[in-house]
Amino acid sequence: MPVYGVGIVHSLKDEATFGEYRKVAAEALAKHGGKIVVPPSPPATLDGDDSPKAIVLLSFPTKAAAQAWRDDPELQDVHAMRNAGVDMTIYAFGEE
Repeated sequence: MPVYGVGIVHSLKDEATFGEYRKVAAEALAKHGGKIVVPPSPPATLDGDDSPKAIVLLSFPTKAAAQAWRDDPELQDVHAMRNAGVDMTIYAFGEE
């Protein structure tokens, strides 16, 4: 069973930079077995007060693979690009 990652986009800081990130994100994820299940999309809030700009759903084979993607020194420029483009929180969840 895959482990999922959910990215909560709180705000867009630089649209052009985030657009460049989106061009390389899938390849960076694939390096650790990850993939984009649902690309960044505006959500419909069903309950609560939070109103993120977008949510993205990712999958990984394990939580260790998700952490390896985030910690990979070869991908630090990719993560920096994402962080320059958006204010985002990413969670990994699910059973391995």
